Amino acid sequence: MGNKNKLPDVFDTDQLVQLFDSMNNIKVATASFLAFFCGLRISEVCNLETSNVDLNRKVLKVVDSKNTNRGKQGGYGKDRYIPIPDPAIDILRDWITLIQGGKWLFPSDKSPNQPMTKKNLDEKFRASLRNAGLLIHKEDLHFTAKITNPKTGKKEKVERTIPRYKYHFHNLRHSYATYLLNKGVNIVAVKDLLGHERFDTTLVYAKLAHSKKAEEVNNAFNVQMRQHVIPQQEVAQLVPPQPSNLNPLAKLQDLMVSGKITAEEYQQRLSLLQSSLLR
Repeated sequence: MGNKNKLPDVFDTDQLVQLFDSMNNIKVATASFLAFFCGLRISEVCNLETSNVDLNRKVLKVVDSKNTNRGKQGGYGKDRYIPIPDPAIDILRDWITLIQGGKWLFPSDKSPNQPMTKKNLDEKFRASLRNAGLLIHKEDLHFTAKITNPKTGKKEKVERTIPRYKYHFHNLRHSYATYLLNKGVNIVAVKDLLGHERFDTTLVYAKLAHSKKAEEVNNAFNVQMRQHVIPQQEVAQLVPPQPSNLNPLAKLQDLMVSGKITAEEYQQRLSLLQSSLLR
């Protein structure tokens, strides 16, 4: 995700409704809907086969998208199974009926025997962002490219500028992770659902969820009333706060999210905690 200290941008609920309402392409809408509700990478969406969808068990099999040579490596890869939330079940069922079978869940328009390409899905998703008023310019990326001069046949350096936008297809995955953590889903479970190899990759979302909660609380209580509620001369007489009633796992997770312990320390303490609970 680039700079690990930089928090990713996520869609809020209103933006998601606005985005999906603006989509006039059923395939793109279904693919985007599934990416959000299952936290998928764009490559994972494009490579889904209809056989990967089990509507009866409400489970989606995601083949490891980062280990394409696993046969040569002699391993099985890190495929994962993701629960399909109820809101996505009927949409998937209707979509599978609409495409009338076939190997690929999202086949190419030009070549139905091939999957939809990442480039094609990304371009159409960007068009949907534009329709929804969410194609928000963030910054310009300046770089030097080498191109061949058609007249001389020699390589020449040319300055290029590419606009960068706030939201992309991958932000659906960011939003999925942040939404789960905001709803109290354990960070270890979120790590497994996302298919992350490193724990600190998932930790970025935990920090974002923590900052979002703090922002919501501050906004909710953004009223100048402290002096009226608690006279300063009586502050010293206040009853000390009661100890937290969080369970040990929640306490440990809170220590990590607040930055009081590192991801490595979290994993070490988590192993000790799990060992003690099994005794």
